[in-house]
Amino acid sequence: MNAIRPGMDWPPAPVAPVIARVAECRVQWEGNPDKLDEFYAGNLPSGGVQRGLRAAWNAFWGRPATPTQQNTRRLHAPIPAEIAGLSATALFSKPPTVLAPANVTIVTEDGKVNTVRDEAIQKRIDDMFNAPRFHSALYTAAETCSALGGVYGRVVRDRSVQDDPWIEWVDPDRAIPDWHRGRLRAVTFFTELDNGGDTRNVWRHLERYERGRIVHELYRGTSNTLGKLVPLAEHPDTATMDVDLDTDGYSYIPLGEQVLAVEYVPNKLPNPEWSADNYLSNMGASDCGAPDLVPLYHEIDHTYSSLMRDVHLGKTRVFASRDILSHRGPGGGLTWNEDQELYTQVNSKIGKDNSVESIFEFHQPSIRVLEHDQVGEMLLREVLRRTGYSPVSFGMSDEVAQTATEAAGKKESTVTTTEGKARYFGVALQHLTTTCLQLAGVNIAEPVDIDWPPFAQESDLSRGQTVQAWETARAASTRTKVRYLHQDWTEEQVDEEVALIEEANTVETPVFGGDVPPFGGQPAGDEQPEEERETEETPEEVVSNG
Repeated sequence: MNAIRPGMDWPPAPVAPVIARVAECRVQWEGNPDKLDEFYAGNLPSGGVQRGLRAAWNAFWGRPATPTQQNTRRLHAPIPAEIAGLSATALFSKPPTVLAPANVTIVTEDGKVNTVRDEAIQKRIDDMFNAPRFHSALYTAAETCSALGGVYGRVVRDRSVQDDPWIEWVDPDRAIPDWHRGRLRAVTFFTELDNGGDTRNVWRHLERYERGRIVHELYRGTSNTLGKLVPLAEHPDTATMDVDLDTDGYSYIPLGEQVLAVEYVPNKLPNPEWSADNYLSNMGASDCGAPDLVPLYHEIDHTYSSLMRDVHLGKTRVFASRDILSHRGPGGGLTWNEDQELYTQVNSKIGKDNSVESIFEFHQPSIRVLEHDQVGEMLLREVLRRTGYSPVSFGMSDEVAQTATEAAGKKESTVTTTEGKARYFGVALQHLTTTCLQLAGVNIAEPVDIDWPPFAQESDLSRGQTVQAWETARAASTRTKVRYLHQDWTEEQVDEEVALIEEANTVETPVFGGDVPPFGGQPAGDEQPEEERETEETPEEVVSNG
């Protein structure tokens, strides 16, 4: 796209569709009924003229009430937020491990040549990335990616916060990417700063990530225009930045490496909405605001609200003749005493035999729980099918009990979708973590390795039953069983456990016919003392003495 220039319209035209789409994704993700009504009320067609995003179908939210009807009670089912949470949980409930490249060659005593990882580099990696803070940021980024269609990861460094650089995740509606042949060439991030109560001026801080540097610019404009370029010192949020100046007067931070310290992670590609757009074709599709999903979300909300309407209308009501009601005097109105037991027969309507009868009837509408539940489940299953997740992963199993194999098979869609999303995150993580290490002064010439845990794991009980079956059939060695039970252990831990098991199972077997007699007595070959032999009676002596 064209370079950012002073005085241009804001936001830039190429990214306006992304900002509009993310706004809808965000309001569905948040699920605030007031914001849903406000958003869709401003985007509904008026007078047959298309005004906004939802002109092709009748949106449930944003409908204005007519003078002859009451405002509809609308409830939002938080399905978009739950799907975004499911995506993040499936990806990073057990985060990947960042490993140093295996490029250190050692020769063992027996002459074998092995390639291992540098322990010093691995220790630095563990401190920076294999830590709870980084894992928490990954989980947040995954949910944002699912909800908004993508997320940017950028390497930042601020020594007032910490000495080492780190990876920061940015929403897709806060960036202007520069794509070239499907790859990022540069990205400009923008932030609206506090204007100090000045409503006439809008201050924007722009950070342009280029190869080898990060350019910082400050603009003062309006809500619709970027305005003019001003020095960073004119706003307190940018006045203290530690930057250099290039020959054109722009402020920048040198990276020291000719690398682009930013990556874009799409939620899923291709995106049918923008696949024909040369500029937007690389932007991912959202699980919360995709054009084919939003109508389903509206219908789920419609069904949910309809059920609650049945609940409100299901109160018991009594219809009685005026003559049965008690008159409370002038201006007091009519009342009905619900504790009264006897009533005077007063004619108020025509009966079956053409006689006049009183009206005293109870009415309680039915609450159609089963019908609403079936409709809602049908719509939800369609949402899950389009987002690529299994109903079992969403807690919709209809079975009381199932084997581990059956459960894993029914989660196949979730596993497949998660593996696809992991590839997008894996590419970004490998580049960003390597760049981070290089900026931190770590001597690393090759990209790091990303070790992902298995996305479909059996329970401990299921693995134990499998090992028990192997033991009965004598179909696996002790090492194979230990490795299967403890898949996250190192080879040294497995060796130690195998040795402990073999030691515990070792039983000393007595040797019959050897040196030790089984029922006591003297060992064979041992000579008795001479005095004991002399006092020992012979069998003949025993008989005579008897």
